[in-house]
Amino acid sequence: MTEQVSIEHDDTNYITALNNMTHAGFFPRFISYIIDIVVLWGVAQLTIVPLLSIFDLRNVFFGIEALSLENIGTTLLYFIYFTLMTFFFKQTVGKMILGISVNSSTGEKLTFAQTFYRETVGRIISNFLLYLPYLAVFFTNAKIGLHDFIADTYVVNDKYSKYSRRIKDEMSADTKSNLSETSSIDHTVERNF
Repeated sequence: MTEQVSIEHDDTNYITALNNMTHAGFFPRFISYIIDIVVLWGVAQLTIVPLLSIFDLRNVFFGIEALSLENIGTTLLYFIYFTLMTFFFKQTVGKMILGISVNSSTGEKLTFAQTFYRETVGRIISNFLLYLPYLAVFFTNAKIGLHDFIADTYVVNDKYSKYSRRIKDEMSADTKSNLSETSSIDHTVERNF
C-alpha cells in the first residue's frame, strides 16, 4: 500500500518574519502616545491658555462649550505636532524616548502625504471610532493600526530594525530568496500491512 503525505509550511517566509519582529507592539506605542499627550498638554498650557487669557478669549465658544477657542487651538496643536514631528523626525517626543519610529512600507523617506494621512486623517477616523482601530496592532502580524494601513506605514523598534538591516545586508541574494520561499514537502511512503 502506498500513502501520499503532503506537508506545507506557511511559516517559512523568514524574511517577512524578520521584518515583522522589528515592528513595535501596542504597549510601546501606547506609552509613547501618553508621553506625547503630556507634552502637548504642557505646550498648550504655556502657549494657548496664556494667549487666550491675555485677550480675554478663553471663555469664547461657538454654539457649545466643546467648540471653545481653547479646545480648537489645542486640537490644531495636536494634529500639527503629530504631523510635523513625524514628517521631519519620523518620531514624536514619546517615540524618541521609547526608541521607536515610523517608517514607510516602501523603505523610502516618509512623504508629507503619508504623514498627513497617518497623523491627521487616520487619527480622526480612529478617534471617531472610540480608539478601537488602534487595537488592530494586537491582531496583525505586521502590528499595524488603521492609521498605519491608510498611510502605508508601520512603526519599528529602532534597535531591532538596525539588527534586521544588518542581517539582511550580510545575506547573499540566494540566501534571501531561499528564506523568502514557503516550503512544501511531498513524500511517498510504502507501507506493508
